[in-house]
Amino acid sequence: MARDKTTNYTDLIYIGVGTNLGDRLHNIQSAIEELKAMNIVVIRTASIYETEPWGFETSDTFLNTVFECSSSMNAMDCLKALQFVEKKMGRKKKLKIGYESRVIDLDILLFKNQQINLIELTIPHPYLTDRQFVIIPMDELVNDTFFTSLSTNFTELKNRFKDLKTPFVVHYPPLVNE
Repeated sequence: MARDKTTNYTDLIYIGVGTNLGDRLHNIQSAIEELKAMNIVVIRTASIYETEPWGFETSDTFLNTVFECSSSMNAMDCLKALQFVEKKMGRKKKLKIGYESRVIDLDILLFKNQQINLIELTIPHPYLTDRQFVIIPMDELVNDTFFTSLSTNFTELKNRFKDLKTPFVVHYPPLVNE
């Protein structure tokens, strides 16, 4: 589904998606349907990238992408909806501090270009500018669009990673066509 030409980036929600357990592609496809059932419409997806784990050790590589979404809900309700979808899809409560393998991980990266600093929710996502597996797909969706909440654009952020040797392989075409 193509984005309506009148839609402004300040009206959109960007959700980072990751999975490294089970049928990873199916997990991403299921997340789109589950979000739709929660009144979060996935307008477009970036390509899906296979990446090494970030912040912990495991032999299970991740599939990562970003969803460009719209919804009338506020940021806290969106967070609760994402947590509900994660739980419904089989994400287990963390047993230890830090990162671990997961069926699905859904993170609000940007929410209608707002800045939010609450105990349970920080937007822009606090690690947004540090994670190549988020910056590359975001750049694919929004290119050099300037986000006031970040004081930069994703093309500039992507250029910081230009010389890294990190494996970063495109796996599948976008799941929702423009």
